[in-house]
Amino acid sequence: MKYLVAILYIVFVFSAQAQFLIVKDIVFEGNKKTKSFIIERELTFKRGDTLWLPYLKKHFEQSEQNILKTALFNFATIDTLKTFNHLAYIKISVIERWYLWPIPIFEQASRNINTWFYEKDYDKINYGLFVAQANFRGRDELLRAIARFGFREQYGFAYTIPHFLNSNTVGIELKALYYRQKQLAYKNIDNKPIYIASNKYLYTNYDFTFELSYRPKLYATHSIEISYKQHQIADSLFLLNPYFIYDSLQQISYPCISYFFHYDKTNSIAYPTKGFFVEQTSTFEGNLHSTFNIPSIRLKGALYYPVGKRLYHAHGLTLYYSHTTKKGYLVQKAFGYKTSPRGYELYLIDGNGYLLWQNSLRFMLVKPQIQNIYKLKNERFAKFHYAFYLSLNGDVAYVTNHHYEPLTNQWLYGYGIGLDFVTYYDITLRTEFSFNHLGKSGIYFHFSTFI
Repeated sequence: MKYLVAILYIVFVFSAQAQFLIVKDIVFEGNKKTKSFIIERELTFKRGDTLWLPYLKKHFEQSEQNILKTALFNFATIDTLKTFNHLAYIKISVIERWYLWPIPIFEQASRNINTWFYEKDYDKINYGLFVAQANFRGRDELLRAIARFGFREQYGFAYTIPHFLNSNTVGIELKALYYRQKQLAYKNIDNKPIYIASNKYLYTNYDFTFELSYRPKLYATHSIEISYKQHQIADSLFLLNPYFIYDSLQQISYPCISYFFHYDKTNSIAYPTKGFFVEQTSTFEGNLHSTFNIPSIRLKGALYYPVGKRLYHAHGLTLYYSHTTKKGYLVQKAFGYKTSPRGYELYLIDGNGYLLWQNSLRFMLVKPQIQNIYKLKNERFAKFHYAFYLSLNGDVAYVTNHHYEPLTNQWLYGYGIGLDFVTYYDITLRTEFSFNHLGKSGIYFHFSTFI
């Protein structure tokens, strides 16, 4: 009997060994500018690792998704180049994106594209030049500069270094911004902005920021941001709204410190269909020994999963609260700016805290397709992908406001249908027909996707 056990053990050991590959080397193709270590940082394996064959495909798929989520490449594929005596040579092929973007600015300057379209704010136009150099030095660094004129003037510069001093885990960002306006909204009435215009500058704002980030693992990122800010308004604006900045302050300078945590296990940054992410931001603005000190916290998470053939669920929850008991037009913004429940894109709803629960059921109308524009010789643009999704959407929201402005301190509901277009360079266009609890409806456009 003991001989039979020994034989079975030997057979098991040899059969188990046959199920493994050892990563002997990793070779790269297509990274004409990107340094190899930038790609290797995103892999779920490294040289010398032993990989179990039944999970090899999963390692490759997850690593391809991680590479694409750097926003440096349009396509990425991983495969074994050759194997010998359980030693594997793995090949990673990528198609890099176009990295230098000198973009002329001619844009609407309203809160969002929907207010510009529906409220016909055609005089609110910005123009200028925005220059972005992505993947600077081939190290995933990002240089940005902007000179914007018109409705809202802005001048700024930012330099992001994700791999500071060749570190795979530590990054920094330096940023300086300056804003000034001759016309702007200074208060809300019935959830609509009221504007003032002058031939002199009514509002100026400085913002200098240093950020230190730490990414110890593939999917988790921590960062600490330290900034110095200044707000100042003209006498005429102060007379119209002494609470424009905060509690009868016409000018204020203060430090700000924030801690940010992000954990992302989704399969795409543009349009996730699987996985989840969670993030939180804790911020303290102001001075401890002054009347202006505002702590705040923001929690956000989303879950994406398939529920059938070509059918996907998406759920997202955002919670925000700032400890502000006094009036401040600048510091008490909730919905109608960068985010809002569906059906409320045209409403400004201000408060010191909010809840937003978003849900979407998506049907893949057109599966992801890869096409080639043969007349274009540059592979960064010639090869592209696209997909279409139909969506059924429903949102629930609540805004807290100590001063009981319209649509605050009550439940808000929005629902509707949509058509989502997804393509390369992380472009997502959502066209949605939505209703709100007031019985109002409209067609709204969005250029990003949370839920």
